[in-house]
Amino acid sequence: AFLLNRSSDLASRNETQERSIASTTKIMTCLVALEHSELTEKVTVKREHLREGSSMYLLEGETLTMEELLYGLMLPSGNDAAECIAAHCSAQFVRWMNEKAKALGMEHTSFANPSGLDEMGHSSCALDMARLAAYAMQNPTFARIVSTRTASVGTRTMTNHNKLLASYSGCVGLKTGYTGDAGRTLVTCAERGG
Repeated sequence: AFLLNRSSDLASRNETQERSIASTTKIMTCLVALEHSELTEKVTVKREHLREGSSMYLLEGETLTMEELLYGLMLPSGNDAAECIAAHCSAQFVRWMNEKAKALGMEHTSFANPSGLDEMGHSSCALDMARLAAYAMQNPTFARIVSTRTASVGTRTMTNHNKLLASYSGCVGLKTGYTGDAGRTLVTCAERGG
């Protein structure tokens, strides 16, 4: 666990222990997509984007905007959205994720995919994920997406899996996750009194 408060006092335990991070991976996926695409870009879903696990229930052949896919990535934690976003941006997408991690000083992090599904060489630690979250929340579009409780995309109504948005005073986002290897994961942040 890792906690950073307003006065920069730190409390931590096992903060550099490398672990599976499940869908908290999508924090980096969203950030890299925002840096390498425009929200209005049209993206067509292909069969190979339709993955196991959590989904925004994309259909092969449908076209959505990048912004709609980012809501599907971050609210219902769509693995299909993650694959679609990454493929649309570049075959180099995972390399970009790792380059961004290095630039942010995430020394205990290695990404192998954009969704967070369990895979060899895909892990991070609490300290690195805190660094990523603090950086990502400075992006206004990112902050808007992850603080949204529900969003509609076409006929879909998507609900944010982060229940703290409704139950924890001052919660402004971030991301939950679950896989068999990782168990339940959470990166979250709150703001009170500035």
